Amino acid sequence: MLSLNLLAIPLLALLMGLALSLAARFFAKEQDPLVDAISELLPNGQCGQCGFPGCAQAAIAMSAGELGPDCCPPGGQALAQQLSKLLGVPLQKGTSEKCLPQVVEIDPTLCDGCTRCFKKCPFDAIVGANKQLHGILTDICTGCGMCVSACPQDAITYKTDPIFTYGWAWPKPQQN
Repeated sequence: MLSLNLLAIPLLALLMGLALSLAARFFAKEQDPLVDAISELLPNGQCGQCGFPGCAQAAIAMSAGELGPDCCPPGGQALAQQLSKLLGVPLQKGTSEKCLPQVVEIDPTLCDGCTRCFKKCPFDAIVGANKQLHGILTDICTGCGMCVSACPQDAITYKTDPIFTYGWAWPKPQQN
């Protein structure tokens, strides 16, 4: 009798696992491969600057043609070009001049260390402690702006990402 009781829970768990795996196969929904490809390119920070609550919803809207390839401010011009190639949609005129990636900058004279900004940052790009000056990790910052709206002192402003400036280009390889 004791051995039957010991086997009851593992057998019940096995049966439930089999039932769940069959249900997952039976109720599976096929995902559009275009939506998957778009989702892989998007930053997936769920910042909402495109007008959708998350990048998954934006990817679905882009694949349906409801949203253009230049809708993601954190992604900047590089992402817009990749998405336009993937979707086969040309970028609008004037997009390349206005769409440089933005990052945020904290004015040290206005920051009082309230910690509201780094609690709002979905990318953990803000460092600092309570009642201490905060800083931005520009390599991680996508410019989503969640911290800008959270700052009560207006100490956070946008600036063009220093990596992406107008005159920047890869050096030409030297011939041997």
